Amino acid sequence: MKKRHSLLRWLIDPAPPNLGIELRTNEISIVRLNQRNGQATLDFGVTSPLPSGCVACHMSKPNILNRDVLKKTIATELRQIGDLDNRRLALTLPDYVARISVVELKEIPRSKAETLEMLKFSLKKLLPFEISDARLVYEQLQHSPFSFLTGVMNEAVVTEYEKFFEEQGFDVGIILPTSIGLLRVLDRLVEPNLSKDEDYFFVNLEQDYFTVSLVQDRNVPILTRTLGLQLEDEPPSLYTREDLVQEIIPTAIYYQEKLKRASLKRIYFRSLRPDFSDLQELFEEHFKTKGEPFSLTNVVSMSEIILADTALANSLTATAGAMLNKYAKKQ
Repeated sequence: MKKRHSLLRWLIDPAPPNLGIELRTNEISIVRLNQRNGQATLDFGVTSPLPSGCVACHMSKPNILNRDVLKKTIATELRQIGDLDNRRLALTLPDYVARISVVELKEIPRSKAETLEMLKFSLKKLLPFEISDARLVYEQLQHSPFSFLTGVMNEAVVTEYEKFFEEQGFDVGIILPTSIGLLRVLDRLVEPNLSKDEDYFFVNLEQDYFTVSLVQDRNVPILTRTLGLQLEDEPPSLYTREDLVQEIIPTAIYYQEKLKRASLKRIYFRSLRPDFSDLQELFEEHFKTKGEPFSLTNVVSMSEIILADTALANSLTATAGAMLNKYAKKQ
């Protein structure tokens, strides 16, 4: 079987698609992003609900449960766009569908084949499926020849999405977990505000889970934890403010005591939970540093309709980030 290796393609920088789709268990977001002369413009964006039982995002089980409904929903929304310049697609999926890890090897690999084998050996005990069933990509981090940013998804799940969208006439060029798409956006905001030796935490609050990432030296994610998800519940129950606090406290302690770092400069966050109204104060209390929500409007230009709807703009941020060319000029 031909493997397209679209999983986590931010590692090898293909030409960016101009259409992005993000799937959640209860909704779909669609974005068109044009990038010309190093400038990004979001000229179409929509979020639509999905009926229960249409998509069930999971790391090791089938994800697309009702192909006809998903196909119809996508086709209906795409009619608003009209003709597309190309059919290349960036797909964004919930963080818990993938396993994002920084792996520290004990010795420097001598070849690409040896690197792959060493990383697989390090990761095999962390996955809920056999490592032989994994699609793995990696990037050596600049700060150390022993350190690698890795992305793993179940091969069957990746292939399921690729085949579905290929049947609709799309070429799936990029598949990203939500938080990696968001970190692409943050990269453009952090560079002018933080020095190379300063760290930040990023908290992504989705409707039914949240992810905490620690980024050192502005662009090295050394810790990523996806939390709050209640997979045993049907439908999943929403995490509470107390659930969030109980996970934030040990993360802050880990940073201060285990890593012995003292250069935390910001707590950036993106929230799809409007019922949590005091997030900035909450994060500043526990991390003892400035909290700051971030907005897609600081990175790309967008239509007036999207600009006027903060909730819509927030829901489109990860999808837009998945399409951003790493080499485009940062605004």
